[in-house]
Amino acid sequence: DRYGTQNDQSSCWVRVSQGWAGGQYGMVAIPRIGHEVVVSFLEGDPDQPIVTGRTYHATNLSPYPLPQHKTRMVLRSDTHKGDGYNELSFEDEAGKEEVFLRAQKNMAVRVLNSKDERVEYNRTTSIGHDDELVIANDRKITVEGNQDHKTTGNRVSLTEGDVGIQVKGDLAQKIAGVFSIDSAGDLTIQSGSKLTLRVGGSFVVVHAGGVDVKGPAINLNSGGSPGDLLIPADPAILKAAAAQGTMFVAHCPKEDKEEKA
Repeated sequence: DRYGTQNDQSSCWVRVSQGWAGGQYGMVAIPRIGHEVVVSFLEGDPDQPIVTGRTYHATNLSPYPLPQHKTRMVLRSDTHKGDGYNELSFEDEAGKEEVFLRAQKNMAVRVLNSKDERVEYNRTTSIGHDDELVIANDRKITVEGNQDHKTTGNRVSLTEGDVGIQVKGDLAQKIAGVFSIDSAGDLTIQSGSKLTLRVGGSFVVVHAGGVDVKGPAINLNSGGSPGDLLIPADPAILKAAAAQGTMFVAHCPKEDKEEKA
């Protein structure tokens, strides 16, 4: 409207053609300031304009340079009043096929029933800060090869029921500090061969044929003192400290990676 007040009320709104449009469902991509659009008129009526397409031009270039990326299909947004974008792109070059998904800030995924995921080869997950997993029912993990676990800080495990461990081979533990066991009930150790307690040159061996005791001096009801018992950390204490913002790890390195070209 060339004779209006030159604001959003000076002319009629123009409808925009969408790829899919239903009653509160479909897709929406509204042109923004500076976009070049193709306008048609319903039945040739100038009072019924409709945007039927959009085009790139010398100022507004495509997300990826052409024709170098002619095999890439892209859906990229542009952060409103900021720098950044969300993107979903498909690379169809033979041998380089890829589905790329990028979230400028947060990403939320909600599945109302089941979710199945299958990776035919390797999978790598890198998390720059915290990771939390909550499961309302059971959890099963099967590793058909080897499994390595490394925790550079403390590790606390709380089981409110029973714990059962079966090892069909050997079990070896190496502890640099103190090893402590506290049992409110009975403590039973059973061996099918023999049980050995050894400190330096002194040892006690329990076997089916008897008990062997050897040491520079053997004291019964005299001398010596029991060691101190270590109390494990309470997960509730750790959780409360985390809620207060208490830092457990002073440094959490995060690699800066270049943006995907």
